[in-house]
Amino acid sequence: MTFLNLFPHEISIGGVYIPPEFLAALLGLILALITSQFLNKYQVTKKFFYPPLVMLSMVVIYTLLIGLFIPF
Repeated sequence: MTFLNLFPHEISIGGVYIPPEFLAALLGLILALITSQFLNKYQVTKKFFYPPLVMLSMVVIYTLLIGLFIPF
């Protein structure tokens, strides 16, 4: 086994190559949207100074966690 085989490769969907980071970012965005809807429902976002920055931070955190723990 070579060292280069340990890195993830592109995913082909209908002949279009998609990098695994894009899928992790897409899943991170979806999870952040679900979390923000949950926080809005219980009015937690009123306690934040700037809610869009919190949303962006959640996207980054979820993307990093997905990229770390789910191998594509």
